[in-house]
Amino acid sequence: MRRARSEGNPNGNDPPVPWALRKGVSTAITLGVLVAAAGVVLAVWLTRGGESAPPYPSGLQTVTPVPGAQVPHQSPIGARLDPGWRPTLVINGTTIPAGQLDAGTTQLGEYFFAPGTGKVIEKLRSGQTCARVTATPTIDIEAADFSFEWCFSTF
Repeated sequence: MRRARSEGNPNGNDPPVPWALRKGVSTAITLGVLVAAAGVVLAVWLTRGGESAPPYPSGLQTVTPVPGAQVPHQSPIGARLDPGWRPTLVINGTTIPAGQLDAGTTQLGEYFFAPGTGKVIEKLRSGQTCARVTATPTIDIEAADFSFEWCFSTF
């Protein structure tokens, strides 16, 4: 008489084990996922501070366009200043009259020049353009003037 097997298939063949349950497969998958996640975290950490803002002097919040930008030749150029500063803007060696710094909200410290017909600069030439803002304090007379120069490309 034959003895019946208590395990497996009655004909003696064990069913195949799925590949995901084989010894070591789940461990390898888990390690692969952990290595990939660590790679993503490392990549984000390394590129996190890529382009830092230029160190603006005290009293200058920002300039437009940002240094190194590419902008159309009719784009406004200027600066946003803290309250209590009066700017002088020079673009490619041309001093912009105070009356033409009208593209921003001067009450908020925004002084921008937009090239156009009848203005000291009607259109910026293509290529590199450099601007300089020099500001004089109007409230705190003991504060020193500051100057900031930056360049950008126009097309």
